[in-house]
Amino acid sequence: MVSLAIQSFGKESEYKRAILTILSFYAHISSSLPSTQVILFTDKPDYFKLYLQGVPLTYILLTPDKIRVMRGTINFLHRIKIALIEEAFQLSDGNLIYADSDTFFIADPTPLLESLSPDKSFMHVREYEFEALRNQSLPFGQAPHAFIQLIESKKFLLADGSGISIAPKLHSWNAGVMFLHATHARFIPDVYSLTDQFYPFTHSHASEQYAFSVILQENARLEPCNSVIYHYWYRIKKEIIDLFLAEQINTNWGEKALPEKLEQVRKWCKLLPRHFEEHVLRVKDNAIQAFNEHKYGQGFKYALKVFSKTPFDFKFFKDVSYHARKWIKS
Repeated sequence: MVSLAIQSFGKESEYKRAILTILSFYAHISSSLPSTQVILFTDKPDYFKLYLQGVPLTYILLTPDKIRVMRGTINFLHRIKIALIEEAFQLSDGNLIYADSDTFFIADPTPLLESLSPDKSFMHVREYEFEALRNQSLPFGQAPHAFIQLIESKKFLLADGSGISIAPKLHSWNAGVMFLHATHARFIPDVYSLTDQFYPFTHSHASEQYAFSVILQENARLEPCNSVIYHYWYRIKKEIIDLFLAEQINTNWGEKALPEKLEQVRKWCKLLPRHFEEHVLRVKDNAIQAFNEHKYGQGFKYALKVFSKTPFDFKFFKDVSYHARKWIKS
């Protein structure tokens, strides 16, 4: 059996994102429902029941006490991811997909699942060599600088007490999505161990990602899975999808039959990547980024697109005027 593990807690927009992730999985996978299950870690199971009727689903209640334990003695939010993957493995007897709730499937994951083995795993995308963290500018580069300094200064203990050196040439892979073979449950103690050593020194919010990246690279062949699942981790994209889902997901929609919902979700997943790029919030963000990088021609081009969509956006007009004055003075 293939299990999809996902976490969703805190607020309604997070719940709706998770609903999209789960239904997009079933909208694309070619396997039959009985051969799959969803393990949903949430603080509000009742919210999901209307929308996910017919989905083989196990709810794990996230209480404040459970979350506190999952964060560990280092009190690290993203350590929760390791804990829920560990628990999901205990609740399943097969391969496991972990997905953050800011994801949706865009293709059938079955071929990737069938290629999983004790020697092969998937993370969303390969992002950068640890070596590249040296080039992060301050103050945002404090945690990255601390991490590269840490891995160059010491060996790290694994769960069995053995030591490991981490080469700066290893890559950070995005941990928003992972496809793990059933045998990879054995790596979880080492992921805990590295995370608990990384975070206190660096305060890097990517500590668990770095730990998964290191352990999987050292023990298996890592490949990307972004061909089958879209990860909209960027803040502006989250704002855009929250607006979209607020309009689309409601109780009337939840009462539809599962096949009808899956067909609609399949259509959403085709249009959303383009919707992200064309939405006025994205175009505004592109304009401001271009201005901040002193690419004024590009910034004004994006600004004109914004005004063609929202001609009475006076706040954005003030932002553009500010950058126009800077351009004139430069």
